[in-house]
Amino acid sequence: MKKNMILVVFIFSFFNGFAQDDPQKLIDEFFNRYQAKNPSDAVDYIFSTNKWMTGSKDQIDNIKIKLNSAVKVLGTYYGFTLLGKKNAGDHLIIYRILARYERQPLRFNFTFYKANDHWVLYNFSYDDSIEEELK
Repeated sequence: MKKNMILVVFIFSFFNGFAQDDPQKLIDEFFNRYQAKNPSDAVDYIFSTNKWMTGSKDQIDNIKIKLNSAVKVLGTYYGFTLLGKKNAGDHLIIYRILARYERQPLRFNFTFYKANDHWVLYNFSYDDSIEEELK
């Protein structure tokens, strides 16, 4: 029994660490949850990648409330597209993502930071200012 428990912990640790080796996988999982469950679950997931953000529950809840309110009027969600990716050295990456909706798109901005051996969310925002991408 103990041997099986150790194996399960090892496998979980391996896959958990592996997922954080690539920020794109974190974004893919965010949007999988976004579509399959709801935006709140996706926001909880992406913030859970950074243990330092657990004390920001009120701010995270505020983001979830505003995002859920926004998507209610946008119509059908059709998926996401990478608008751009910018590396600032080997330890900071910014992704700009277009979430496609029936009425209009939303732009998501994810900044990931890798201090040592795994990526964590450093900053997250969203808006409907798509015109900024075209300037």
